[in-house]
Amino acid sequence: MAFDNLPASKPSPRRVKKDPIFCVGWRAFVSWCEPGVAVPLVDAAGNPLANDLADGQEVEIVSWRPRAREGLSYQIRRLSDGSEWWIAAGYLRRQRVAQPAQSGGA
Repeated sequence: MAFDNLPASKPSPRRVKKDPIFCVGWRAFVSWCEPGVAVPLVDAAGNPLANDLADGQEVEIVSWRPRAREGLSYQIRRLSDGSEWWIAAGYLRRQRVAQPAQSGGA
């Protein structure tokens, strides 16, 4: 049965995703390059939280939450004291030390 009365559907373009993907139980490192400014963390309800996380601190991925508007979020646990927060995927990296930006020159 054909549905001639419906407009032709077009697939929506996919967003380019640059945020890293982590599995629950993996270790990650905080990626934050603004000294003196707190890393943007939230509680489970999305309220901002004060924190003392610093660039390069090791955390464990506890859970994750797909969020359409805000992007992917992870619940993290700091290994040194067990504190837990929610953080956007863009503020995490896989290596302890940030990798230098690649130059486009030859």
